[in-house]
Amino acid sequence: MKLVPASTIHFEEIAPSTICSYIASHPDAILLDVRTNGEYEGTANPNYGTLKGAINIPIQELSQRLSELDKYKDKEILVYCSHSHRSPQAAYLLTQNGFIKVVNMAGGMSVVQDTTCKK
Repeated sequence: MKLVPASTIHFEEIAPSTICSYIASHPDAILLDVRTNGEYEGTANPNYGTLKGAINIPIQELSQRLSELDKYKDKEILVYCSHSHRSPQAAYLLTQNGFIKVVNMAGGMSVVQDTTCKK
């Protein structure tokens, strides 16, 4: 992904240490896992787990599959990956395509310690 001007970035970030409490206090948020299917399903090594109720659309497919998320344009979407390399790209893509409440989990699943919101 090419570098983009900071003024075009319009999403919030939350810390992985607060992810489970954040989800509990935002029960209507859509959870979007942009890792590969193997990472999402737990068959990749290492297995960092996934969040309960998450939708999996790998970052490589997201631009072609955005229409699957159209019904969530006015809802909060929390995006995450393993190390927070892919999720900021996904969050940016969403905001550039009319999604208005996008939140990125900084750090990714690799640093989530609380297992209460993992499946």
